[in-house]
Amino acid sequence: MFSSDSVTLKVAGMTCGHCEARVVKAVSSVEGVKSCKASSSKGTVVVKGNLTNDTVERIRAAITEAGYSVTE
Repeated sequence: MFSSDSVTLKVAGMTCGHCEARVVKAVSSVEGVKSCKASSSKGTVVVKGNLTNDTVERIRAAITEAGYSVTE
């Protein structure tokens, strides 16, 4: 089983600070997430916390529900 304290995901569709804030809000609502930082210029979100396979899948779903695509 996968377990980590940090993961970086590539996110398509973020173009500005508002987009970053939407992604951070969505990801922060997932249980097990302690912090996250989105970068529209890099197209990434770095998530820290108690991360398992299930947590990462919930993070991916939250990003998708916010209107963005996880590409990696």
